[in-house]
Amino acid sequence: MIELKQVTKRYGQTTVLKNITLSMEEPGIYCLLGRNGAGKTTLLKSIAGYQNVTNGTIQVDGKAITTAALDTEVSYIENFAKHFNLPVRKLLRIASEVNPNYDYDFAWEMMERFELDGKKKFNHLSLGMKTMVSTIICLASNKKVILLDEPVLGFDAIMRVEFYDMLTESFQKHPRMIIVSTHIIEEIAKTIQKLIIIDHGSIRFFDTLQSIEAKAFRISGLQKDVEAATQNLKVIGQDTVGGLATSYIFDIPPKQTGSLEIHPLSLQDFFIQMVGHKGGVTR
Repeated sequence: MIELKQVTKRYGQTTVLKNITLSMEEPGIYCLLGRNGAGKTTLLKSIAGYQNVTNGTIQVDGKAITTAALDTEVSYIENFAKHFNLPVRKLLRIASEVNPNYDYDFAWEMMERFELDGKKKFNHLSLGMKTMVSTIICLASNKKVILLDEPVLGFDAIMRVEFYDMLTESFQKHPRMIIVSTHIIEEIAKTIQKLIIIDHGSIRFFDTLQSIEAKAFRISGLQKDVEAATQNLKVIGQDTVGGLATSYIFDIPPKQTGSLEIHPLSLQDFFIQMVGHKGGVTR
C-alpha cells in the first residue's frame, strides 16, 4: 500500500532522508521510532504529499505522491497542528461535510470520552486537548493511511492510555495502515504490530515486535567467552569493562553456558542499541 523507492530529501546542503527503500503492504498499526532530528517528521510529510522529495518515488495504493497529487487517501496530523479558531463541535461538523467517508459518530463518541467541550473554541484548549481534537479528526477521516506525528504530546498518563485504546478501537472498526511517530516506546508496544526505526535519515529496522522478542538479547560474561559465543552472530552493540564484556545481538542466541548470562532486551534497550552512539560502543 505504501512504497518508497530510493527516496532522498535534502534541505539545501543537508540530507534528511537518505536513499530509503521501504514497502508496507498490510493494514496495521506501525510505530515510527527515532531520535530528535532522525527524519521522522520529514518522512511522514513526504508520504502525506506535504512536500516533494529530492530523489526517488513514493506511492500510496499505487498512486504517485507529490504536492500536486489529489485525493491521496492519506490523512496526516503533525504535532502542534493548527485549525480555524472555531468551536470543537463545528470543527468536527466541517470535517464531516468535506469528507463523505468521515465517521462522525466515532468522532463524537471520542469527544465525549475525552470530555471535550464542544462549545469551546480550538485556541482556548490546552495543548493536550488541541492534540486530541486533531487526532480524532484524523482518525475519523477513514483514509486508507493515517499518519500521526507525536500524537501524545501534552497528554498525561491517563490520556495516553485512553489514546492507545482509541487507536486500537479505530483500527478494529476500520482496518487500515496507521503510522504513529512517538518517543514513548514501551507504552505503545502493546498496541502496534510493526516497528520502524529511523536513524540519521536511514531505516535501521523494519519488522514485527515478535522478531525482537525472538532475536534481541544481551550476552554478558568474560570477554573471550562473549566474543567466541557471538563470533558469527549479528552484534548491534558492545560494552567492555576490564576483562568483562556485554554484547547486544539481533540473532538466534547461543546456548547458555556456565560463564555466560543471556537475557532478552526490552524494546527500549533494543532501540538504544540500534541508534545509540555512546562512548565505548563498538559498531
